[in-house]
Amino acid sequence: MSTMKIMALVIAVATASVTVFADETARVYGIILAEAETVDQKYAAATSAASLDDPTIAPYLADALDWALGARSSVKPGPERETYERLTRVLLKGLGEAKYSNSADSAMRAVDDSPDPLTRAEALIALGSMRAVEYAERIALLLRDLNNQPTEDRDAGEKLAYGCVLALEKMRSPLGFSPLFFASEGWYSKRIREQAETSLALVLEDPSDAIAALLAVETPPRLIRALELELRSTAPAAGKARIAALALSRGISYSPRNRTEQNQLSELRVKAMNFMASSGPGNGSTAVDLAESYRIGTFDERLVALKALGAEKSAQSARAMRDIILEIDSAQRAGVVDESRNTLMRSALQNAAINGNKELAPAIQTVLINSGWSSGVLTLASAAQKALQ
Repeated sequence: MSTMKIMALVIAVATASVTVFADETARVYGIILAEAETVDQKYAAATSAASLDDPTIAPYLADALDWALGARSSVKPGPERETYERLTRVLLKGLGEAKYSNSADSAMRAVDDSPDPLTRAEALIALGSMRAVEYAERIALLLRDLNNQPTEDRDAGEKLAYGCVLALEKMRSPLGFSPLFFASEGWYSKRIREQAETSLALVLEDPSDAIAALLAVETPPRLIRALELELRSTAPAAGKARIAALALSRGISYSPRNRTEQNQLSELRVKAMNFMASSGPGNGSTAVDLAESYRIGTFDERLVALKALGAEKSAQSARAMRDIILEIDSAQRAGVVDESRNTLMRSALQNAAINGNKELAPAIQTVLINSGWSSGVLTLASAAQKALQ
C-alpha cells in the first residue's frame, strides 16, 4: 500500500467519522495502521490513529509498536531513522495516554534498546502513565546511576533523567523517593532539579520512613533538606514528630568535621526543636536530647531548647529544665553574671510556667530565695511558681 493511499484512507475515515461509530473508527484506523508497510506509511497512519484520543485504538498502537521494535535493525540511518524514532515516540505517547499497561513490556524494551534519548524518555513516561510498577525498581536504579555523575552527552542524560523523574512520580512507588531526592540536587539543569523536587513531594503521602532512612546515613546539608521535606509534607503529625525527634538525635550524635558542619547541625537541631515547640505536649522521650542540645548549643539554640522543654510539658522535660535553672542560679551565686545568663534564666522561668510540672518547684524556690537576681527575674519566678500543678 503506497503512502498516498494510506493518507487517502486516513482522510476518508476522518471525514466519515461523524457517521461511523467510535469503535468502528478505531478498527478502521487499526487496519490502516496494520497494512502500512514502510516507516513513512506507519508514521502517517500512527499519527492519525493516536490523535483519535480513543482508548480502543490502544491495541492497534501496541501491535504497531511491536512491529517498530522488531524493525529497528533494518531501518536505514538518516531521514528514515529520524522518522522511525518519531513513529516510536508517537506510539509510546499514545499508549501512555491510554494507560495501556499490556504494552509495558514493549515500552521497557524501548528504554533498554533505543539509542535515541527522546525515545527512551517517552518510553519511561509511558511506563509511568501505565503505572507499570513492576519496572519501578529498574527505573529507580537508572535514575540513581544518572545522579552519580554527568553523562558524556549531558543533553542526552538530562532527557533520560527527565523521563525517569516523571515515570517515578506517576508510579507513586516508594522506590522512587531516594533517587528523586538526589536528583533534586544533582548535576542537572535547574528545570530537571525543580521537576525532581516537585515529583518528590508527590511520590509518597507519608514519606516518614523514607526520610528516616536518609537521616540515618546522610551529611548535614542533606539532613536539613530531609527534615524540611518531612515537615512540609502531608505526613500525619505523629510521623512528623518522630522525624523531628530523629533529626534532633542525629544532630547531636553526628561528629562534625569542621565549623561549617557544626553550624549546619545546629541549624538542624533548631529546626527540629522549633517543630517540637509548636507541636505541644509530648511523652518525655525527647527530654534528654533537648537538654543536650541546650548544653552544646549556641545562645540562640539554647533559647529554642528551653522553649521546646516548656512546650513538651512532661515530668522528664521539667526535670531537665530544673537542672538548667539550678545551674544558672549556681553560677549567679558564684558571681558569674552577664546579660546572656540573665536572658537564659528569664526564658527558663517563662517556659517553666508553660511546662507547669511540680518537678520544677525546688529550682524555682531556689531562685526566689536568691536576692542577687533582679526584680524582673524574681517576678518571673513567682509567676512560674503559681503556674505549677
